[in-house]
Amino acid sequence: MSATLTENFVLDKFTAIDFLTNERNKTILLTDISWEEYEMFLEDFEEKAGWHLTYDGGKLEIMPPLMEHETPSRSIDLFVWAYCEHFGLTFESAGSTTFRRKLKRKGVEPDACFFVQTAEKVIGQSETLDPDNYPVPDVAVEIDVTHGSLDKFSIYATLEVPEIWLFDGKNLSFYELRNENYHQISNSRALPKLSAENLSDFLQISKKKRQFFAVKSFKNWLSKQS
Repeated sequence: MSATLTENFVLDKFTAIDFLTNERNKTILLTDISWEEYEMFLEDFEEKAGWHLTYDGGKLEIMPPLMEHETPSRSIDLFVWAYCEHFGLTFESAGSTTFRRKLKRKGVEPDACFFVQTAEKVIGQSETLDPDNYPVPDVAVEIDVTHGSLDKFSIYATLEVPEIWLFDGKNLSFYELRNENYHQISNSRALPKLSAENLSDFLQISKKKRQFFAVKSFKNWLSKQS
């Protein structure tokens, strides 16, 4: 997928909202944004479905909703749901929840994310947990077909997210956090019987033959893994 579908613009905070109103397919990068201003942006975009905000030490990236992100993230969500159902695992899908830490001046909204090993920490707790101390997911998913401006791996590492799945539009890669850096792995640590190669194949099936057929094929594959 070409990165030219989305252009990056650097704007000051005073013109950002007006720009977004007229240029809904553009990603913008704001600089010199305080934590308080970041929280104000989060409130402003809370009702705008699909927009993703990433904050890194004063830089704020605002990415619009794109089909190139939404479709594969929904497919991955369905595959994880099928996997956990098949193996009887408790899990919680948290979509594009904002994960942030004020003291570390970091904030990110993945394209999808899952609690598996730590699911019990968040099930039924969404209204009582402090947003600045909300547990991080076991897996964060990034759809990297439009290439944002900020290094999200360093943000996730600071937040101590143990596993990242990165999809570039064709291939899916798994990464595990070790010694403050991410290292590529073949099989997921959260879902051990699932390899990046396997899931890449099913994402391509989803793209070519749609999600219903892909999920059905995935479930058939799962039945052979028991």
